[in-house]
Amino acid sequence: MIESLTTNLDIIIPVYNDQTGLDQLLLSLSKQTINLELIQVIVVDNHSEIPIRLPDTSFPCHLIQCVTPGSYAARNKALSLIKSNLVAFTDADCVLKEDWIEQGVTSFLSKSNQMERSIIIAGEVEIIPSCSPPNLADLTDIYFGMTQKKFVQGGKYGITANLWVRSEDILELNGFNSTLKSGGDRDFCLKANQKIGTVVLYEKSCIAMHPARDKKAHMIKCKRLLGGQFDRAKGNIIRELIALLLHLRPFIKEFFKVIRISVPLRQKIRLILFLLMLRISVIPEWTRLFLRLKKSSRE
Repeated sequence: MIESLTTNLDIIIPVYNDQTGLDQLLLSLSKQTINLELIQVIVVDNHSEIPIRLPDTSFPCHLIQCVTPGSYAARNKALSLIKSNLVAFTDADCVLKEDWIEQGVTSFLSKSNQMERSIIIAGEVEIIPSCSPPNLADLTDIYFGMTQKKFVQGGKYGITANLWVRSEDILELNGFNSTLKSGGDRDFCLKANQKIGTVVLYEKSCIAMHPARDKKAHMIKCKRLLGGQFDRAKGNIIRELIALLLHLRPFIKEFFKVIRISVPLRQKIRLILFLLMLRISVIPEWTRLFLRLKKSSRE
């Protein structure tokens, strides 16, 4: 128990059309190894088609509304309600290990004492396969999805499925870029480093579990990422063309990584074809965006 260390913790959870996921997440919070009276949970309903309801909880939990589309806008909406020195972000479709808060707070305090600068903790995101053995969509997430350690080491950022930030830092930086539909966590971490010298640190013992996406969810994610890249082009035709190339290019690295992973040859071939399908599936979406037939969206 680390009750003396967790007197100040806000947990922010954006949710969009996922009542079931939220219920499971809040249930996992109820099983944490700390005194739950010491936390405040802020759930942000990001204009779900069916309004989100809060189940009864054994800890302080508040529900607010955000009509601006996008999870980063929803997270920013919650910042006005935080009361603590430390904020933890997670997603409505995650399930948290019982010691998630204990490990997150302990790691943050320990690493803060060791460093002479502002820090962000990026906890591990463990993928839960939908079946055994894992199918192609599962393998895609396991090897190419929420690899938090890789993001921290290679990109110097962490994803908001499991991200811990000092309150004064995120308020000083005015939160996330609410205009982004994807990549807002990376944008925030890089901004924190550039403006206040924040360093992002990986913590493997602070674990949030995330169900592997199915094929449809992977395709939605690809469209959303492309839409984010397209929006950042801001009407520049060359940059809009580059946005498509940037989305297709990673397939080369994915191809060679699949060659090295320990699965049967037939499974490797099927996984390569699945990854290729995901990459090229955005071409019709890019065409509609390029011809101004639609705007980017979350789905």
